[in-house]
Amino acid sequence: MYDLDGAYDAGPQLSKGTCMQVCCKVYGFANTSLGIACTLARDLLAVGQCIQYNNRVYVMVSVMESQGAWYANVIPEDQCQHLRRPVQRQYDDAESRERLEAWRQRAVQAEHQAHMHETEHSALEARLDRLMAMLELLTKEPDAHQHEQPRPAQKHRGGEHVR
Repeated sequence: MYDLDGAYDAGPQLSKGTCMQVCCKVYGFANTSLGIACTLARDLLAVGQCIQYNNRVYVMVSVMESQGAWYANVIPEDQCQHLRRPVQRQYDDAESRERLEAWRQRAVQAEHQAHMHETEHSALEARLDRLMAMLELLTKEPDAHQHEQPRPAQKHRGGEHVR
């Protein structure tokens, strides 16, 4: 555990030869509305690490670096039991590639099916437009179909006459 009380320095530095120190703004301390700037060992900046501030133990719940500046959010240790940390699963590279390839194949297949549905939809839409025009013509001129010339009877293979 790292004690933050009185541990502020103005920037990154090497301490004890191998430990990188970085300036970090920490949010979530009790009785503070703003973040507290402090210097921490770089290897302590990790989710789940405990730090002490004003005689109270805190647990880091998030750590972020942006343009060389470090930020951390903490909660009191006694509230930590209410949080569930996500399980991080490490995938084998081969397994990851197989899953990615399977997902890619499903995406290509779904895209192909969407294209087929779009083509079918366009054909059905054109057919519906033709049928609606025909229906409109028939409903506007009820006698229009009676002016047509009767067709001559055609003989089918079965010997039946069809008109």
